[in-house]
Amino acid sequence: MPLYDLVCIARRTKPRAVGAAVESVTSMFSKDDSKWKEEIVKPLMKTAALHVLDNGGVVRGFQRLQTQELPYRMRRHQEIFSHGITWAMQFDASPSTMAGLRKALSFDERVIRYTVVKLGDSLQDCTGAYNMPSTFTGPSPSSESQPEKNL
Repeated sequence: MPLYDLVCIARRTKPRAVGAAVESVTSMFSKDDSKWKEEIVKPLMKTAALHVLDNGGVVRGFQRLQTQELPYRMRRHQEIFSHGITWAMQFDASPSTMAGLRKALSFDERVIRYTVVKLGDSLQDCTGAYNMPSTFTGPSPSSESQPEKNL
């Protein structure tokens, strides 16, 4: 299974209430939105991880990057966003699992943008271990580092 890195920008504000009772105006525009950040990001991370785990994948770790102002205004799900919460998830999964995860993230209203980067097919691809190809025709690396001796 290939190793992937999912980087996601989640909305920072609570979703608009549609057909539900709306809170008072003072609580809607409160400056302290740390509670809403946790209520939005944690379930989103859990949803992505469960999708990978349910389809036979392995989640290697999460990284909550930061809440930041976006480089430009982004439009998603008929709303315009200027701030977002960035987080990342590293996981191993099959390519068919990736298609399902992308579809789930594209329909999720908490997601502004996401991208999935394939880090490699095996652990050696990801760790940077170098194996010399068998078709290598140049001088061996050991002969370059040693000076030639004249007899």
